Amino acid sequence: GISAEKGGREQRKGQRDRMPRPILMKGHERPITQVKYNLEGDLIFSASKDSVATCWRSDTGERIGTYDGHKGAINTLDIDRKTTLLATGASDRTVRLWNAETGVEKCQFETKSAVRSVSFSLGDRMLLAAQDSQYGSQPTTFVYNLYDGKEFAPNPEPMIDLFVEGSRSNIVTGLWSDMNKSIITAYDEGVIRKWDVETGKITQEVRVCESKLQSLQYSKDRTMIVAASKGDYCAKLLDAKSLEIMKTYKSNRPINAAAISPLFNQVLIGGGIEARDVALVAGRAGHFEVDFWQICYQEYMGSVKGHFGPVNSIDIHPNGKSFVSGAEEGYIRLHHLDQAYLKSSQKMNL
Repeated sequence: GISAEKGGREQRKGQRDRMPRPILMKGHERPITQVKYNLEGDLIFSASKDSVATCWRSDTGERIGTYDGHKGAINTLDIDRKTTLLATGASDRTVRLWNAETGVEKCQFETKSAVRSVSFSLGDRMLLAAQDSQYGSQPTTFVYNLYDGKEFAPNPEPMIDLFVEGSRSNIVTGLWSDMNKSIITAYDEGVIRKWDVETGKITQEVRVCESKLQSLQYSKDRTMIVAASKGDYCAKLLDAKSLEIMKTYKSNRPINAAAISPLFNQVLIGGGIEARDVALVAGRAGHFEVDFWQICYQEYMGSVKGHFGPVNSIDIHPNGKSFVSGAEEGYIRLHHLDQAYLKSSQKMNL
């Protein structure tokens, strides 16, 4: 477990020592780019630079099957609410939709550049996909219509495309907002923009960090967003409506991923120093732990070690009692949190 008490380093260490051993999920040959639970929490989906997406059981970590077809690194994925459709976006300049149960590819959309983010709308009738600036392309968020009435009939021509004229800053995450009336895009330069889907105009623009914004992730109820910054060595908690920065969790290393617990007042953050830079810093150096922070008081609570490369993605089970992390070394670690951690965290929530 992880200590939820202030102070008492030995107590924290003792709880960490009692944490059940994580399940090491091996199946990818290259770095993990994203891990994600489905809505029910019984499945985990993973994307990797090995061009394969994988489905796993979330209780045992058993690999169920793979989604094969991409010709380049898969950078992003999303799963619809009924776990019937899996969307993937890759460096082969395609977005692909798969039958989540059978692994059969149902359709693909071609883009002009590598795809960095995909996300189903509320209701799953639309899909956004964000391309980057490779091959001289304009970083753009596309919106695709997936249904004609009740029939699944994806249109390969985007309904709209959202871009900042002349900007070369890459989109790292796209999220639906305001009951599909808005889209939030995060850029690696450290800026977040909110777009009106109907007009295609920017309605809000906020600088979240100075450089290298890596990802955004909603809280379960979509009232908060946590942003991870590789350049500023921190994660930031935002109000999802106003995009106002509410809290900052300052780390000692680049942060690639962050997630908000649906059960406790906690934020999990992960990252680490890239392999080529580890030799330049002192000590054990890499800092590949997943850290737990108290969400309101911005206090560091403890960490979970295990990865031996930077953590690229974190997701928390919908019930808040387990989490999964994927890292640069190609492994996924599944942690079922123990009773000591759950009890102490419950006390902190009161």
